[in-house]
Amino acid sequence: MEKDIIFIISIFVIYYIFMPNQNLDMYRLLPLILIGLFGFFCLVFYISLTFLYRSTYYNNYLKKCDNYPSDKFCHLKKIDLKLPDDYIKPLLDISYKYGTRIKIPQKSQKAISLKHLKSAFPKIVEWYKSLTPYISSIIGEKVMTTPLSQLMSLCLIVYEEEGDFIDWHFDTNHYDGRYFTLLIPVTFEKTCGNYQYKNSNEQTETLSLEKGESLLFEGEKVFHKGKKLCKNQRRVILSATFTTSQNVAIVESIYQYIKTVGFFGEI
Repeated sequence: MEKDIIFIISIFVIYYIFMPNQNLDMYRLLPLILIGLFGFFCLVFYISLTFLYRSTYYNNYLKKCDNYPSDKFCHLKKIDLKLPDDYIKPLLDISYKYGTRIKIPQKSQKAISLKHLKSAFPKIVEWYKSLTPYISSIIGEKVMTTPLSQLMSLCLIVYEEEGDFIDWHFDTNHYDGRYFTLLIPVTFEKTCGNYQYKNSNEQTETLSLEKGESLLFEGEKVFHKGKKLCKNQRRVILSATFTTSQNVAIVESIYQYIKTVGFFGEI
């Protein structure tokens, strides 16, 4: 059935493109334009629905973690890791200087992409790459950084205005392998804007990170959010991502592009 439809459409396209008819030059392309517009809107509709489903449909993967030993990684774990002390000030300076605020119903925050980090503080990129053996040892599987061509591979997330937050969501995994996010505090003052997630009992748990601690989690398996920031507070986090495969399918690259534009407000 599908082959028949493709054959009919092909004949239709060939006829309108190649059949000579000088009086219908303008009208000959009209069906092609209509088909193209229909296909484009169908693609946009499909991508939007798929993206919404994959980022908000809730499945509690943490239920299986109740049977895991406490020292094993099961989608989410606090780990012993901190930024080198001399990295704090440069990152804080960058957090004030760069970034575009994104304010939509699902979130309000500022994010500073890898492009700016590479330009303003290249040492942080080398440090990021050096973490892969340590992260691999915690997960129990070899990981690599996500491609450095991706703006989201390493970025600063800044909550600085009252009410800044990000709503409940899953992180969409665009890679062929597993995908992990590492959150490393840059500021350490207590704030209202802590990380929250749904535990195996469907209860909301709140995590705060002390100096020397970071949070490693598998974002597509953990339903999580960032609580709203209170007045006169500021929270800056370095987000680093890792994967077991850097391969991205063509369709996934479209999703990834949309996500990146929506996160940073830049291309």
